[in-house]
Amino acid sequence: MDAAHARLCLLLHSLPRLEKSQLRRLLQHFGSPEALWQAEPRALGEAGAGAGARADLATARRRGRHPDAPRDIDRQVDALLAVDGRVIALGAPDYPLLLAAIHDPPPLLYLRGNAGLLQAPQLAMVGSRKASPPGIRFAQELAAAAVRVGLAVTSGLALGIDGAAHRGALEAGGTSVAVMATGVDTIYPRRHDGLARQLLEKGCLVSEFAPLTPALPEHFPARNRIISGLALGVLVVEAAVPSGSLITAGTALEQGREVFAVPWFPGHAGGRGCLRLLRDGAAMVESIDDILAELGALFQCQLELAPAPRETTAAGTSRSWLLPLVGFEVVTVEALVAASGRTVAEVLAALSSLELERSIVRHGGGYIRR
Repeated sequence: MDAAHARLCLLLHSLPRLEKSQLRRLLQHFGSPEALWQAEPRALGEAGAGAGARADLATARRRGRHPDAPRDIDRQVDALLAVDGRVIALGAPDYPLLLAAIHDPPPLLYLRGNAGLLQAPQLAMVGSRKASPPGIRFAQELAAAAVRVGLAVTSGLALGIDGAAHRGALEAGGTSVAVMATGVDTIYPRRHDGLARQLLEKGCLVSEFAPLTPALPEHFPARNRIISGLALGVLVVEAAVPSGSLITAGTALEQGREVFAVPWFPGHAGGRGCLRLLRDGAAMVESIDDILAELGALFQCQLELAPAPRETTAAGTSRSWLLPLVGFEVVTVEALVAASGRTVAEVLAALSSLELERSIVRHGGGYIRR
């Protein structure tokens, strides 16, 4: 993990008056956390940063942190490092394409495991935490069938149907994505510690919540839009009325995703949510063939378009190449680009990292070594 990049992302995430919607717009405008960090106040304002957000950024630049941040940045970085986690910012090449296309994508994604899996074609499977034995069995069987045809299975790591979907995918030799309502350093519920370890061998854990964030009720609806946003479609295996699974189905429809439901007999209370979805137009699923018939060309298209995962080496993440070029006289970004032969984006990223490490400091329109 690039610790300097992670620290910068966590620093931006911690600013009290930099709202999520503003951070999203700024990342989309500037293209990276490093470019955002380097932006002048006027450019920030033109890109949509409010006066409070600009003031918070200025404070963080001076102090290396914000005094009113809800959590200690260094502890968060340590927590992410301890679990071999990383951060992907909106606009980065490895940010999942489907998720970036929803109307409210997370500005930052924290993850553990195989980041490249987020670009793979995915089927979301959700359902009741208090699922019936037939529901559990069907979820496992359907998840196994999904991975055999090339789909990754995405769910929320909850008890019941979520856990059955993850296990079914893994036991069939496939891959699975767990979207969390906590930081990726905190497994919830605790009884899924073992399942999370299995997921990390072939899949990944992902969250929009920073490390050290506990499970709170309001986090789960937000988590649900990521489950549906990552996937080509959402299968509701078993759900009561009302339920979180129906919320996920609702977000899937808003995002233009396919919604599938399993037909249950009317007397089964745990299946009434599925019957409501079918009544409202969801596609009925009895086997994986029903899902493939609906996804069809979308599935094949994403297989063809998904970029290959990028490998990042320790040498590739080091910023030490730039430090010898910064002396005790002011040097500009343009001069560093010319001297290093690197792109502006690479130089800005390296400058941000060195500044966060306190190796250099801004001065007179450029930089000098501390």
